[in-house]
Amino acid sequence: MDIDELLIAFEKILSNYPELPVIETRELLKQHLSKRKDFDTQDEAIIEALLRDKDKLLEKSFIESVENYIKDIGLENDRSDFLRSKEGQYKVVEIFLSVLEKLVDYYYQVLLNMQIGGL
Repeated sequence: MDIDELLIAFEKILSNYPELPVIETRELLKQHLSKRKDFDTQDEAIIEALLRDKDKLLEKSFIESVENYIKDIGLENDRSDFLRSKEGQYKVVEIFLSVLEKLVDYYYQVLLNMQIGGL
């Protein structure tokens, strides 16, 4: 998978959070992705489709997940400090990878259901 395309998309999504140090957070994601070898060819195809999705499901799901996390841990008033922190950067990367995995799994389910339903 061309991780540069995913990193560019991630960087664009991060523009929704101006408090985040984009370069550092992007590098964290790059490090995590370079360690991972569990995306197969089908996963990569789904990820590429997600990056081209006009409805921006990846971006919307990510933003919703970050906002829910911030709300759940009671950081609405301290969100800027949290997002600037190393902990916040790590959490944002963790959330992004989690959302990405869930969307890949979701699309697998949709494809599987279409195949089973088409029999």
